[in-house]
Amino acid sequence: MRKLICLILALSLAMPPLAAEGATFPDVERTPYRDAFAYVADRGAVKGYSDGTGRAYGPIRRIEALKVLLEVNPATQLRVRWFTGNLPPLPLFTDVSQQEWYAPYVETAFRAGIINGYDDGTLRPQQLLKTEEALALIMRTMNVRVPADREHQWLSYYTAQALEKNLIAESTVLKPGQIIRRGQFFEMVRRMDTVRSKTLTAFDGLGPDQAFPKPTPQPVRIAVRPVQRTTTTARPTTLVAQVPRATGTSSERPSNQYFSVSIPSLGIQDLTISHPSDPFSSDGLLEPLKQGVGHLFSYPGGGGKIMVYGHSSGYPWDVSSYTKIFRRVNELNVGDRVNVTYAGKLHVYEVSYEETVAANDTSALSGGGEELILYTCWPPDSISKRYLVHAVPVETVAAR
Repeated sequence: MRKLICLILALSLAMPPLAAEGATFPDVERTPYRDAFAYVADRGAVKGYSDGTGRAYGPIRRIEALKVLLEVNPATQLRVRWFTGNLPPLPLFTDVSQQEWYAPYVETAFRAGIINGYDDGTLRPQQLLKTEEALALIMRTMNVRVPADREHQWLSYYTAQALEKNLIAESTVLKPGQIIRRGQFFEMVRRMDTVRSKTLTAFDGLGPDQAFPKPTPQPVRIAVRPVQRTTTTARPTTLVAQVPRATGTSSERPSNQYFSVSIPSLGIQDLTISHPSDPFSSDGLLEPLKQGVGHLFSYPGGGGKIMVYGHSSGYPWDVSSYTKIFRRVNELNVGDRVNVTYAGKLHVYEVSYEETVAANDTSALSGGGEELILYTCWPPDSISKRYLVHAVPVETVAAR
C-alpha cells in the first residue's frame, strides 16, 4: 500500500491542515450556514483550513465534531483543558493514543456520557460523521438519554427530541447512513448550544431557512418529516428519506457496461472506468486513460474511497480521445449527480464539495465513509496541482 501511494502522488488527494488563525470564511458567506460558522468560530471551536475556507458542504470527521461540541460549552472546554495536563496513562479505546491532540477531548466526552465507542473497543475517531451519529452526539451533549424500553428505537427517539427542540432546520438534507455536511452539523450545534446556554425549551432564533435564500443548485431533498400519529398509540418522529429521481441525460437504470461513469451536467455518458492492471508503475496507471478514465482503491458500495482519475489536458505522446475528459470538472456544483454503474448496479453520488490540492499530498486517502472522488491535474495544461471533486452516495438502483 505504501509503495502504491508513493507511485500515485500525482493521483492523490488531501485535506489541508487547520489554520492557526482566522474566523472568517469567504466561501461560507453566501451559504445558508454563515451564522452557524460564525457562532462556532466565535467560540474558538473551529478555525478553518489553511487556505482560509470553511467548506460548509464538506464532510467532518467524528473527532472534529466532538471537538466542536466540547469547545462551544465553557464548562466542557475547561474540562478539556484540565485533561490536557492530567491524562490517565492508559487510553479508553484501542485506536486512541494518549499522545494524540484529541486525547483530552475523548476523556472529557467519555466521562460526560457523550461517547461510548464500538463493541470491539475502538472509537474510530477519523471516520466521517454520519447523520445518526451527529444526532446522537448532539442529544447526548444535551443530556438526553434514550429510555430503556426505547433503546431499539434510539434514532427515532433522538430525531423526535431534536425536532421538538427545533435543532434541525426545515431545509436540512438528512438521511440515515449518509455523511453529514459540516454546515449542517454546525447549524445543529448552534441551535443546541443556544437552547442550552439560554435555558430554552426550543431554539427560537432565525435558522438558515429564514436568514438566507437556499443555495443554487439545491441539493437533493431528503426531508425530515413526522410519521402520522394515531389516536391510540403515539409513534415517534423518524427520519424519512425522500429521494427524487435524478434528472438530466443520465439513465435511471444501470448502463450495459460493467464499470462506467455518467456526469449529466457535463454531458458525459457511460464513460468507461478501468482499474489499472499494474497500479504500481506510472505506465500502468496511465494505461486506462487511453480508453476512458482510471480507478483506484475501493469500489462502489464498498464503503471506502473510490478514486476515478482522468486527464484535463492533452499531451504530445497521448493520442487517445480522452486527453481532456475531465477538463470541465470544476464546473460541477454542490448537489450535482454523478452516476456510476458497477457490476449491474447504478450507484448515484451527489457532489458535496471541491478543492485544489498540492500534487504530492496523500493524507486524505485514509479515513472511513464511502466517497467518490473525481481527480485530475490542475489547472488545465499544467501538472502543478490537482483538482478533486468529492461526492457522497445517495442512492443505489439494481438492474431489473
